[in-house]
Amino acid sequence: MPTIAKPISKKQLDSQSIDAFFKLKSQAYAVYQTATEQGQSFDKFTRQLKTALGLLQNAHAIKSDDGDVLNLIARTLLDLARPKEAKAYIQQALAENPKNGGYYYSAGHIALALNDYEWAESAFRQAIAFAPKETRADVSLAYTLSQAGKPVEAFKHYRELAKTQGHDVHLRARLLDCASNLIADFYDPELEQDLLSYLQWKDMNLNKLGSLCSSLLVTKFQLTDSGSAAQFDELAQCPLFLATLQNSLIKNGLLEKLIMALRHEILGHSTTSGQLSQSNIAMCNAIAIYGLRNEYMLPKTNGEKHMVSTIKTILDQSIVQTGCTPLDISGALLLLSMYESWQGLAQFETLMAFNDDSWPDMTYTIKNIHKEILVSSQQRFETLTPISEIKNHAVKAQYEQFPYPRWQNLDFKNTTNYGVALQHEYPNFAVPKNLFKENLNILIAGCGTGRHAITVAKYFSKVNVTAIDISAKSLAYAKQKSTEFDIENINFKMADLTKLPDLKQRYDIIECSGVLHHIRHYKKALQNLLVNLKPKGLIKISLYSERARYSVNQVREIFKEDGLLNNEHKIQVIRHAIMQADNIENKTSITDSDDFYSMSGTVDLLFHEFERQFTPLELKKLCDDHQLIWLGFSNIPYKTRNDFFALHGKNANLQDLKKWEEFEIVYPNSFPQMYQFYCQYSPKPRLNR
Repeated sequence: MPTIAKPISKKQLDSQSIDAFFKLKSQAYAVYQTATEQGQSFDKFTRQLKTALGLLQNAHAIKSDDGDVLNLIARTLLDLARPKEAKAYIQQALAENPKNGGYYYSAGHIALALNDYEWAESAFRQAIAFAPKETRADVSLAYTLSQAGKPVEAFKHYRELAKTQGHDVHLRARLLDCASNLIADFYDPELEQDLLSYLQWKDMNLNKLGSLCSSLLVTKFQLTDSGSAAQFDELAQCPLFLATLQNSLIKNGLLEKLIMALRHEILGHSTTSGQLSQSNIAMCNAIAIYGLRNEYMLPKTNGEKHMVSTIKTILDQSIVQTGCTPLDISGALLLLSMYESWQGLAQFETLMAFNDDSWPDMTYTIKNIHKEILVSSQQRFETLTPISEIKNHAVKAQYEQFPYPRWQNLDFKNTTNYGVALQHEYPNFAVPKNLFKENLNILIAGCGTGRHAITVAKYFSKVNVTAIDISAKSLAYAKQKSTEFDIENINFKMADLTKLPDLKQRYDIIECSGVLHHIRHYKKALQNLLVNLKPKGLIKISLYSERARYSVNQVREIFKEDGLLNNEHKIQVIRHAIMQADNIENKTSITDSDDFYSMSGTVDLLFHEFERQFTPLELKKLCDDHQLIWLGFSNIPYKTRNDFFALHGKNANLQDLKKWEEFEIVYPNSFPQMYQFYCQYSPKPRLNR
């Protein structure tokens, strides 16, 4: 903080001092406004903020009780990732004017930066009370409630906001985040209409509505193990059911049984009558899209297998006949699509060669999904390691067969600087200055189908991303998606991390999420990555928790079978058995996972070719063995953080892995996804000989 003169009291102010004060204040506001305009480079943004801060501090030296100056100092310090200093200034501003909604709005955001959700909630409520139209405190309040573990109240706020601000992609993303943790325990027709409108949102991750939509449909249809109170026509024409099948996840076993019954009814009626009924087209189409999205997770009966095989034979014969068009076989294609991909057709490539304008609306969307799959399979990538020489590489083979994850859209995020994001995550860590610069080189090691790598490339300002993976099919999916999202600052390459050479480039950041625990020689892979990381560079790692994976280990023991990944039907049957089982402890940790509702997701979640798990003390040893300085877990949920302090005391150190070991013994399910953490690479200097 710059050295400033002692403030002059009100009585000592003369006209010259007043003029100087207002001039400094005006200049500071102008500079701050310029600094916060979109499109600014981070260096320029930071310089201008510091300039504004200097002007404001000098204005404050002349007149120390001006609330607007105090407020803007606080906002500037917050933007400079100095929330503790900002807190003192905003408290002084509120002391000068305790009824200023704008000041409370600033206080709320400072509180969020300090993870003080109680203060943030209070501040935003005050901002709404004193200045209901002047800020976006209503949106910030909903976000605060969500972060503070009050999802029902938060969702209620978001629903109201969406009625007038539904076009705002920031609000849409927050609403979807909030909805992902909710279920409906009674039928609410107003909620149904709201969900229908949300399911029309474009370019959003609508899978987050899966639990809420599914649970509402169960209550609407009065579904039980014995069936539904609804009639076939009501089910087949329900707009929410159709929209959920096409755009989100079905996360309920009763609904899955209903879908199997509906498609069986449609198939049987169609084969008996010789055609697909017009009244069944919408449901047939929706089930087909649902099947493609979850990679045909639902099992077929033997009778259905026979009928599907017959349809495939008829289609293959028809496609090669002179004069045949997609319109002629659209009904049969739709019926097949409820059970299998068109790729199983012998004449698949001939089918895909038909012109776009020859396809009817009823199959055009499904055709485009298949076309994307076909195009992506033709991608080729630079190889950094001799992958072609690897024999019997089970993990590589798994991801060639089941590229994971099969995702549709990214989660919307605000574009930010990587260094700033780290500083907010770890306020007590001195983030290396180079990480605040632009054109950071980031390596995503084990990128899979690219969802996280593309997110990094899209939402961190001016970074260059190299994304590597062992699976060509996973990379092909990732490359196709990067083209779809118009991402140009990412480069995909093939590599086996256990054989990764010195790439002759030192990366500023390496991210390796959900990868090392699937590598038998994970220490060798980690060491190879660190060779390519700058000294003092940061690495983000995500690994499975041994205690949180207890239920998964139970499932593997109960349903253990050799060669399981070569028999998709067995996977389907076992998964169905898991849903019915009552001897799996904490089974909801499995059935609540989005991964459980697709074939590749189920394989990755439950039946991976190789997996090891860790404890906090093992993480400590991993860091010690590889010259890594532990920075701490990232994205710790509010409840987990509170439970940690409740167990160890409010002043407990969140960076202490021994404390986390003790904590996880008491709260074993605290990391249901993975441990996510950052480390700094601090290699010992080599002695010159």
